[in-house]
Amino acid sequence: MIVAEPTFTKTRNIENYLDRIQLKSKGTIKNIESYLRRFDSYLQDTYNKPNEVILDEILSMKNNQDVVLFDILQDFVNYLSGKTNRLNANTISSGYVRHTVYAIKGYLRFYGFKITSDDLKDALTLPRIVEEEREPLTREQLHLILNNQTGLRRVLYLVMSSSGMRPSEVLQIRKCDLELEKYERILVKIPAKITKTKKPRITFISKEAEKELLPYLKKINGNSFIFNPSNKTMEQIRLSELQIFGRLREKIGLSEKYESGIFHVSLGDSLRSWFVTKCNRVDYGFGHALAGHDQYMKRYDRLTLEDKIELYLKAEKSLQVFEYLDDDKEKKIQELEQKYEITNKKLELVLNMIENSQKNKSQIVIGRKNNFDDL
Repeated sequence: MIVAEPTFTKTRNIENYLDRIQLKSKGTIKNIESYLRRFDSYLQDTYNKPNEVILDEILSMKNNQDVVLFDILQDFVNYLSGKTNRLNANTISSGYVRHTVYAIKGYLRFYGFKITSDDLKDALTLPRIVEEEREPLTREQLHLILNNQTGLRRVLYLVMSSSGMRPSEVLQIRKCDLELEKYERILVKIPAKITKTKKPRITFISKEAEKELLPYLKKINGNSFIFNPSNKTMEQIRLSELQIFGRLREKIGLSEKYESGIFHVSLGDSLRSWFVTKCNRVDYGFGHALAGHDQYMKRYDRLTLEDKIELYLKAEKSLQVFEYLDDDKEKKIQELEQKYEITNKKLELVLNMIENSQKNKSQIVIGRKNNFDDL
């Protein structure tokens, strides 16, 4: 007698796995799908069978399931490590290979394999991640970026460099998320649903960025996206901004890449790193906290809002792009102001002496005239 398969049983395939993890962020799901599709294409090219057929065959084996599975995974790792990546670097990065393997692990567990992260570490030889020394964004480069951009997009870059928000966050910020007048600087309340950590946080916008932002805010209502006036989907606006920044980067000659193929200057990492570095000089970890790095946020949650504003105001001096004065220049200006003040006082003293001298001369002349009249 044939027993019908229960109607509530889901078929094990990539589509149903993606449906199962739908509560993850859209970006994460998209990456996982990309990893799994690549794995499936590799299996079809290598064995002329889709992943479901191969995985079913392995599960049906009475012995050596793990051996066969890890042999296939290791072959796939070796295959990836010898491929050229989408940025035309020599090889796909070690980080990409590791992300792919751990994404496949989740799918394999869904499929019915009892596999853990420790199993992967023990059974597979993964490429080591080579640490590249990243070059920080310079003030001159930021000048170049902003001077070659106009309108709302120029304001976007200024706001990002002074607030530490991710592209995915700043592009979803609405006017109602800003506290415009209550504090010394614009306070940004970033909703949990748009942050990477899914935790709400605050940050600030510099006075320099505020000057260019306010005219645009006056034109929109409270519920409007500030930097997404066309109300595109998050994926559409994110890709659009990345492409526009890529063309700008090419135009102004900032297209240099690391060996891994990653650009030295990028829309997200470079502007956020600029912000974090400047704020951390005031109090180490403060920049990380405002930028949304989870391990630092707890420490700064204990500070009052007034304390955070005070720290930000100290950091703001070095966050300035066009209005920046380094310590040496500021010291020289103060010295000149002091000299100017001293000179003014000396000049005022001389003028008073001249004025008094003239008064005395006038009194002498009048006295002589009176004496002459008496004669």
